[in-house]
Amino acid sequence: MNKKRAYLIILLSFSVLLALPPLKDKNIESFMIARYDGDTAMVHSFLSENFTYEHAPYVGLGIDAYYVDGSALVTHVVDDSIQNQLSVGDRIHELNGAIIDSNGMHIRGPVGEIQDLIVTKAGDSLFTALKIPLSRFQYDQNASLFLESIVKYSEAWYDYDIEIIKIISRRNQFVVHYEWEGSKHESGPTYHFSAIEIILLNKKRTLIEKVEGLWSEKQFRDQFK
Repeated sequence: MNKKRAYLIILLSFSVLLALPPLKDKNIESFMIARYDGDTAMVHSFLSENFTYEHAPYVGLGIDAYYVDGSALVTHVVDDSIQNQLSVGDRIHELNGAIIDSNGMHIRGPVGEIQDLIVTKAGDSLFTALKIPLSRFQYDQNASLFLESIVKYSEAWYDYDIEIIKIISRRNQFVVHYEWEGSKHESGPTYHFSAIEIILLNKKRTLIEKVEGLWSEKQFRDQFK
């Protein structure tokens, strides 16, 4: 590619960015719907290069785990400096005496409460008993990890519905209150949650730089049995 052509491509790309209109409420609603649809192309078009998703803090084991072939497969460890007994690839078979099923793990309790797990470590078939205290965690995702996570989430559900309750905008941020419901199987039980998130835009208000999840009353109540 010659220098003149490269210059024209850079200039054209810069011009397109400048031409992007500021995001409005309807754009934010489209972003939210695409996110839960698992539409990575649409979602990616809204994200800045330095995008970050700040998950709401929570009390738990500090892992992501998905039900696969009769157990919960650990796919991510939030902070191994806090919780270092579980690793990616480990399988959790029992939690506090209950066998793991397709409904997943239901972890409740205050910080410091011991959870009894039966696991098989990655690459091993030996069952091991672990005692892991609950801790407070919060983790961030960049654009790549965020896009991966929305695909996994959408694939976990048979169908869903999202209702945007209210969007409040001020300068370069939106506050979005929404409710989500979905089922994992046809004619299966319906699960619900309600959330509030803060969406921060870049200076030109054309792209999303950060999504911040907020602590909810449910997260507080989940520390009680």
